[in-house]
Amino acid sequence: MANERYFGRACKTCRRRGRGCDRRMPSCRTCEASGQTCEGYLLQWPGLASRGQFVGKSIPVPGTNKRRRLRRAQQPTTSSPPPPTLPQSLQSPANNDDPPVTPENVEGLFNPTQLMGITDVGTPSDPLNWFNDASFIKDFSEPLIEHQPEDADAESPPQAHSKELGGYMDFHHMLGPTLDILRIPDELKFIMQYHISEVVPKLCVDNLSPQNPYREYILPLAIEIPSLLYACAALAACHFNVRLSTNQFEHEFFRFKGKAMKRLQEDLYSQTRAKHPGTLATILMLCLCDLCHGGLSDLQSHFRGAKRLIELRQERTIGCFVEQYLAWLDVMAAASHSRSTVFSSQEIITLLGESGDRWSFDAIPCPSDQFQIVCEIVTLYKNQLDPDNPSVETLTQVSEIKQRLLERPAHCERGQNWLHMTEAYRFAIILYLLRLFSCDIDEFELDWLVSSVLYHARATPPASGWSDQLLWPLFHAGLELQDAKRQEWVRERARCMQSSGGFGNVKSALVLLEGVWKGKRPAKYIDLMLGHGSGTVLLI
Repeated sequence: MANERYFGRACKTCRRRGRGCDRRMPSCRTCEASGQTCEGYLLQWPGLASRGQFVGKSIPVPGTNKRRRLRRAQQPTTSSPPPPTLPQSLQSPANNDDPPVTPENVEGLFNPTQLMGITDVGTPSDPLNWFNDASFIKDFSEPLIEHQPEDADAESPPQAHSKELGGYMDFHHMLGPTLDILRIPDELKFIMQYHISEVVPKLCVDNLSPQNPYREYILPLAIEIPSLLYACAALAACHFNVRLSTNQFEHEFFRFKGKAMKRLQEDLYSQTRAKHPGTLATILMLCLCDLCHGGLSDLQSHFRGAKRLIELRQERTIGCFVEQYLAWLDVMAAASHSRSTVFSSQEIITLLGESGDRWSFDAIPCPSDQFQIVCEIVTLYKNQLDPDNPSVETLTQVSEIKQRLLERPAHCERGQNWLHMTEAYRFAIILYLLRLFSCDIDEFELDWLVSSVLYHARATPPASGWSDQLLWPLFHAGLELQDAKRQEWVRERARCMQSSGGFGNVKSALVLLEGVWKGKRPAKYIDLMLGHGSGTVLLI
């Protein structure tokens, strides 16, 4: 009994069932007595006293230090062993600006093995009030840790993976200086090389665009911020799996994403690190990880955290790019789900105003003028007293919005591919508007709208950035398809989009369409993209 250890809070099973837990490690007696499997304990923050007499205190706790000094004085003098070193997988990329690790700042390191035996520890020196919100921390960490492999901190043999990866890509396409010069950890070199060569171009509409914010802005930040570096690596691992229809890097995806989440949590406890633009960029890359993995996720916690960071920073990233993309994701997630947007309409207008009422880079396929109409549609729907029975005034506004969309000038200034992509979005937004408000649609008008989306989608070259960005328009056109030939074309284009673009939410969209084509369509559009559990499908 003397050797038994206890954790600082109840296990996952007892917490979920709302019952008492004796907190014994590695599994509690409460679960054993009831014949249930104990799911273990959530990792806790280093430096955060969540309970006990030292709650809210800082490391080092004075009384504890005195007792430790007394114990050391009583121990016989022996040769001291060398200080322990962190495994390479837990070390951050070298940075000449980083302060040396001392007992005063050691709480910035995350050591799960030591943490399991310590329940009452202190808080960081300059905590941010909202980052100490337990629900906020839980939203970020709990879903990830529960699905993380047990050996998430174990390293992968980089040489073995480099050989496997070399069969799929040409390492001579490396952009910029070599990864050795950038001091990338060995376990990330192979996957970051893939990220730079294959993922970064696909994140922009024009894959050959000379101005790529992910290459010119995000990657330099990733060299400075470990959380962002691991988020980029996680995205690359997932992209590799989806694009090549393999599970080769599934383990690495969860492991790298877990490390990104842990380091992000550490960054949020320091006001200086939280204000760094790389912290906000980390949240964006984690959102893209969820999209790439299938789009089935509750991204609202990411959006809430991003909004608080934006308010805290009081300054913008280059071209307001990161803020704009997060707002775009937030609106598109709320457009097809019952929740409201995290970013208000006025905040979105302000973000667009930072770059002259247009997107700052070619990373978003929907033109800014059409996107503002989508924001208007979402706001109108969410503000209804009874969404199931729109009022006459609401339907009048719907008709006015539809007319404005039809009268908008076409975006011809950037060539045929941009024209067809933006026109596909125009007609898809009208389809979305009419279905969202359950409007009566003339059969011929419906066929014209669907045919217009398909025409412009077919006019974009397959396996290109313009074609890969048309998932949202094709999905809304596909909901109305009855013809087997057209359905088969959508299937083939979706498979092409996934193998070219590398994002798994394409497959999620196709699964939903297959259900609709088999007659399993819910009565309300807003219920269409409900996923399993608390997750919902996000399509862009």
